[in-house]
Amino acid sequence: MSSEKVENGSFSIMALESGIKYATLEEAPDTPLLVEIVGIRPDDLAKISKHFEIDLEDLQDVQDLDERPRLQIEDKFTMMVFRVPVDIRLQDREYSTNPIGIFTNGRDIVVIQNDTVPLRSKRIRKRVQFGTSASEVIYRLLEVIIESFEYSLDLIEETINKTEEDIMSDIYPSQLEWFFQLSRDAIFMETSLKANMKVLRRLMRFNVVGRMILDEDRLEELEVDLQQQVELSAIYRELIANAMSAYDSIVSHNLNRVIKTLTSISLLVTVPTLIASIYGMNVGLPFQTESVAFVLVILISLCITIPLLLILREKGLV
Repeated sequence: MSSEKVENGSFSIMALESGIKYATLEEAPDTPLLVEIVGIRPDDLAKISKHFEIDLEDLQDVQDLDERPRLQIEDKFTMMVFRVPVDIRLQDREYSTNPIGIFTNGRDIVVIQNDTVPLRSKRIRKRVQFGTSASEVIYRLLEVIIESFEYSLDLIEETINKTEEDIMSDIYPSQLEWFFQLSRDAIFMETSLKANMKVLRRLMRFNVVGRMILDEDRLEELEVDLQQQVELSAIYRELIANAMSAYDSIVSHNLNRVIKTLTSISLLVTVPTLIASIYGMNVGLPFQTESVAFVLVILISLCITIPLLLILREKGLV
């Protein structure tokens, strides 16, 4: 697709029926068009608003990273907002999902997103360009959204399995911090999936959107796929919660063992310390006139400490 490259994305235009690509809207003929914007600039939105008669405020809503999924049907256009995952492999980020806007007048279709959708394969995203009608592009975009959640949830599952292994052996603060981040991601993804489901079901209820007649069977298939992702996100959230509970239990158990060991060591050290303290007193003591007094005191300490050590080792306290 020919595209006008921008600093944080692209502005691409393609004729739906012929697949011919154009550099600008002015060059495009009066045929159904697919316009895709990745990385939003005010100038791009102004061009789209003027050319397709879409309210500029509605286009600007997609820039708000907190925008919730919704379906808005106007006289001249229909607006659909869904949420898609961000690349969860990036730890330095503020959001787990961000909005994607789909605008159509029944003939043309405009797709606006703040960032590229993370997918297992780029070919999945390119399938959108093979749609020859606005409704077909909508179906394929919904498939892309579902695939992006599936890919992100697979990454979460992979990390859960790895972290569970670490918990059973050893876990470092950096790993724990990353696991907390994934827990947050799973919660936000489940919330976004449920909101996307509401929009999809509303589409199924209306069936006719503007001048488009949507295929109910196709939408039902997409609903099933989306519902599977909702259930998976809930399962992974529970797995993360269980793993964190297991980690807390292991930490408490290890802490108890450390305290027991330290207490036992303190007991062992107390005996020779007590004897040394007594013989350090400036008073008359047994063996004080003997030349081997020091050796005798050491032997007495060892005779008491060694049996005590053996008893504690037998009980597994040291």
